[in-house]
Amino acid sequence: MLNSLLYVKIFNIPFIIIWVIATGVFCTIRFKFINFRLFKYGIKTLLNLKCNGHSGIITHIQAFATVILGTVGLGTISGVAIAITIGGPSAIFWMIVTGILGMSIKFAEVVLAFTYRAKSTTGGAFYYMKHGIAKIGFVKTGKVLAFIYAVMLLIAMILGGIPFQANQIAALSSSLFEYNASIIISLLVLIVILGGIKRIAFVSTGLAPVMIILYIAMCIYVICLNGSNLMNALSIIFQDIFNKSAISGGILSGLIAGVRRSVFANEAGTGTAAIAHSAVKEKDPIKVGCVAMIAPFIDTILISFLTGIVIIITGMHNTENVGDITLISSIFSTALPLFSKSVFPLIMFSFAFSTIIAYCYYCEVALLYLFDSKKVLILFQIFIVVSVYVSCMSKNIEFISCLGDSLFMCLMIPNAVAIYLLRGKILSAIDSFYSSKRC
Repeated sequence: MLNSLLYVKIFNIPFIIIWVIATGVFCTIRFKFINFRLFKYGIKTLLNLKCNGHSGIITHIQAFATVILGTVGLGTISGVAIAITIGGPSAIFWMIVTGILGMSIKFAEVVLAFTYRAKSTTGGAFYYMKHGIAKIGFVKTGKVLAFIYAVMLLIAMILGGIPFQANQIAALSSSLFEYNASIIISLLVLIVILGGIKRIAFVSTGLAPVMIILYIAMCIYVICLNGSNLMNALSIIFQDIFNKSAISGGILSGLIAGVRRSVFANEAGTGTAAIAHSAVKEKDPIKVGCVAMIAPFIDTILISFLTGIVIIITGMHNTENVGDITLISSIFSTALPLFSKSVFPLIMFSFAFSTIIAYCYYCEVALLYLFDSKKVLILFQIFIVVSVYVSCMSKNIEFISCLGDSLFMCLMIPNAVAIYLLRGKILSAIDSFYSSKRC
């Protein structure tokens, strides 16, 4: 039912795909190509340990770490295998294109979230929808849009984001150890969201940055082992863009699969990054936005691209079965047998568990916005645990993946409307920034 609405075709292209690309193109052009012009400045700001703001509770690095842990989950890894299976190798190209456009969208939503954050440094898309749109004269529209977005965020995380991560960890444990870890994973998630053992969350988020570097190193090692096939792998990607016969559904299936997986992987346009970056100790919203747009570069343009090259360079893109985390595992088990049953599962678990923790946090913020009471969190915690357990037991990864894609892209509809309505505020901040000659 959801897909019948989102994938209504306009000129043979699904509506939601046009919406995602149009939003990215609009933000890139209207906001003066900040994804290119201010990328270097964003890195410089991220590495600057001094924070200039008087309000806020975390630094740029802490906010960035929270966001990157929420995006560099298994969606950026096994999601690539799924995209290639559904849309062919060209899906990698479209993931990268969407990731580049997504940098501009993420910049815009974070600038707005920081500008309209509450005094308690709590922020997010619902706040700039409610307060920002009200300031331009559409009070009721802003309230309704914020309410719809908050409800959709809860549904997307509980039924889309969290189940995908849990399912892939269960699939990996079943493949490597012949044991379904559904009960263990469910109990660990329950312990964390109840706050009984915060150390697990601390250890997981502490390991994740190290795991990212280690995973990138493993990908580069596999690519180097198959270096003679690198140019051929790149050729396969570009040839597949125009190959109508190689992909079921024609040349557009690669575009559709790439855009869907990119939105799920980097979450640009979904408004989730706005929640974490709203708490930064900073005065200038442009600086916060510049730091935020680095995340799509790392999780989609870097990690997803490397994963895709690893799949194609080893010839695993020709597999007949639906690709998922087990496909990636089999590649590394061949190239790095010593790591396949020790380091690789640890990396994947760290990615997935850190992402689940971040998603739970996003849900809590949305619930507090809707009800302004912590009593509703108990019901939410029950839903989370049930969702994790059921998804761990499921073997239908294609359904779980498609549901996650669709739900995440639903978030882009109200969020893109808000960005368009508040574009003047973003432009004003950009012009002020450039006029001060700080970059």
